[in-house]
Amino acid sequence: MEHEWQQVSRRRRRRRQFSSSLHSQSKAFTKVLADPVYISLIHLITNLTFGLVGAVDEEVGAPLAEVSTAKQLQIVQRVRAIANESLRDSALLKDALCAIVKQFHLTEACTSLDKDAEDERLMVVGYGLGSFCASSNAVHQLGFLVALKQELDKGWRLTADTKEAAKPDGIQPTVELFDPAMNKSDAVIAEQLGMTVIQENEHGRRKVVCNTVFFMPHCAKVLYENVLACNWGLAVKKLVIIGNSFSAYGDRVLAAEERREHLLEKVVPYLEEVPLPCGVAKQHENFACYEAAFNDLSVHRFSSDLLDSALANNLDLTATMAAVASSVDSKELEA
Repeated sequence: MEHEWQQVSRRRRRRRQFSSSLHSQSKAFTKVLADPVYISLIHLITNLTFGLVGAVDEEVGAPLAEVSTAKQLQIVQRVRAIANESLRDSALLKDALCAIVKQFHLTEACTSLDKDAEDERLMVVGYGLGSFCASSNAVHQLGFLVALKQELDKGWRLTADTKEAAKPDGIQPTVELFDPAMNKSDAVIAEQLGMTVIQENEHGRRKVVCNTVFFMPHCAKVLYENVLACNWGLAVKKLVIIGNSFSAYGDRVLAAEERREHLLEKVVPYLEEVPLPCGVAKQHENFACYEAAFNDLSVHRFSSDLLDSALANNLDLTATMAAVASSVDSKELEA
């Protein structure tokens, strides 16, 4: 769903573009046309142009053409190579993992959780990656999820002050994926990597029952709003969202009054947002692929103190979240 990333401020990227001479832009564009990731970069340029105009309210698209078994195997091998050779030791993975560990009070050395208790499982939900059969971005983003799952599979556990009961094997995270473009081949690829494809479009309306990481690269703004609104309250402590920078949405809106009404801008004071690097150095031979897949992402988490302050003192925000959640519920009834 790279085409969905139409809302976020790209001020730094635009500054670099505007400060360049017309000749430099022409040379850069010629280089892009010759690059294997031309399609992905064209998506980004389109987003820069049309992201200033309007919003996309829901995911669009339909399942894309399936691929052969041999091609599925090639994609799986490529995903594993990305995970193990490029992202396993990357700052992208380490920074995301650090936020997850902080939010869910995990440790490598203390007491384990009881996996049979519903609210003590760890879920990873991937929205909007696209089809692995047709998108380089989707393949690289799936590689990140594989690397993250492998890291969490190592036995992260709840800290001793969070849980006293024990099982020796730690957390085994469940990973679920959805994009309207996914097909049966994508489901097979996901299964071979220990993940499952969600069968029904949730439109970001999932109400969490356990600690949940939402990986939502370059999704539509409404999906982030739905995730937050449907879980607003103490359940938000169970969320980590890896996706478009929430603060950049507000930066894009120039009018102060309009910015104050922006839902994602309203939650920024109550969360910790850490910008994420793209995963590889600029000297990497496939840097453009990683830049296209992971540009302008941040990891967002709500600490207990900040969330408690929001719930106690910002009744306007709570009312706005309730209105969005009510609208979501109405849409589900109509469907």
